[in-house]
Parts: sequence; structure tokens; C-alpha cells
Amino acid sequence: MKQICYIILFFTAFFYACEKDVDSYEGESGIYFDTEGKLNDTVVVSWGMKAGDVVTRNLKLRVMLVGTVADYDRKFTVDVISDQTDTLAAEEGVDFEPFDKEYTIPANGAYADINIVLKRRETLKQRSRRFTVKLNETPELHFMYTRRSRIDSLTSLDVDYQRVVFMNENFPRPGWWTREGQKRFGDWSQTKAGLICDVMNIDREVWLGVLGEGTFTQGYLSYVGKYMYRWLQENPTKDEDGEWMEMGPDSQD
Repeated sequence: MKQICYIILFFTAFFYACEKDVDSYEGESGIYFDTEGKLNDTVVVSWGMKAGDVVTRNLKLRVMLVGTVADYDRKFTVDVISDQTDTLAAEEGVDFEPFDKEYTIPANGAYADINIVLKRRETLKQRSRRFTVKLNETPELHFMYTRRSRIDSLTSLDVDYQRVVFMNENFPRPGWWTREGQKRFGDWSQTKAGLICDVMNIDREVWLGVLGEGTFTQGYLSYVGKYMYRWLQENPTKDEDGEWMEMGPDSQD
């Protein structure tokens, strides 16, 4: 026996404009990508927050049901789009592992998960990468709900029938750097910060946190600066500008 559930979703405007197109559906079912925490159709994966030896990570994209819950399985498929005319186009097998293109909303279920293994390309610091996972309609699972993002006065985009996976190596400069970091570590660069965290085994989220919490103190930064100065004497390393990496004046013997 079929069980009918009515799902009513509420979303507010985001960025410049977002049209709310929500209805209750009777006797029909649809699919869309989970909107939780997403302001648009893009999922940003920043590898810079992971240690340098982390080269794979798992991404889960959840596909939600809207409308009728059935007592039998219903299948749908996805397309993977990586336009080779796009200078940021990701490559299957290089930037992500091949994954299934067919999925099932199970009997009495209301969602299905697409699990993707992402790969960290060595050149990601020089150029970000992206690819798109696009849902396909079926006779049983239609496109019935999406938020709509306005691009301009004449054009809008349905944002929940696809997900753009955008990967980069962004590693933000911590708030304490200008006051405490410059004199110990010299000029800021993502490459330098990543090397310091890797050599000193510092969790990158701790590095970006509040100085003075726990053992992450000014005294610890002074120790890190002096250690890295000596380490670079024995292991000369070029920074992202092509110049030899240097520590700040307070760290140099």
C-alpha cells in the first residue's frame, strides 16, 4: 500500500535573488538535490584545509524525493559533465574516481546518496577544477521542485537539478597573522603555511583558529618559527613565487 507524504519546503532569498516555487504534490513524485546548506548549485571542496598527505576524500550528494513515497524501488540516472572547453574542467580518474550513474530511491524511502571519491591533483594550487553532476528525469520521478536563482533581469537558473563540484587549494590567512605571524614567519603564502603545518604536524583548522586557545599560543608560534628556520636551512624550499622560502626576523638565529 502506498503511503502519501506531503513535503512543503520553505526557502528565503539568497545572494541577489531567489524565486521560491514550492507546492504540495499529490499522486506524483519528483527528485532534486538536497538544498541543506547550499545557497546555489555549487559545492566547494577546499583541499587547503587538509594536510598535504591527504590525497583523497569522500563527497556525498543527497538526492531527495518530493511527493509520493512508494512501496517499490524507483531508479534514476545522472550525467557527469566536464566540458573540455572549460579551462577548469576536471578529469575522471584524475580528479575523481569513476562512480555509478544509476541510483535507486528504495521502497518506502525518501532519498538516495551519490558517493564520490575526490582526488587531490598536484597542480590544484595553480588551477582549480570542477565538474557537474546532473539529474535525469524518469517517467516516475519528474522535475517538480527547484529553487531558481536569477542571473539577470531576463534569465534565471534552476539550481537543484545539478551540483557543480568545485575543488581548490584555498588555505586562508589566519586572523592573527598580521600581528603575530609576519615577524615570525615572514611574508604570507599558502604554500608556506601548508609546509609549516605539515612539518610541525599542526591541524590546519587549529592553525586558522584563535591564538591563545589551548596550547596554540604565542610561545608555541615562536618555537615553530625557530624550528622552521633551521628546517629550511637543511631543506631549502621554494615558495609559490619561485623564491626561496624564508622565515621572519624574529625566527632567524
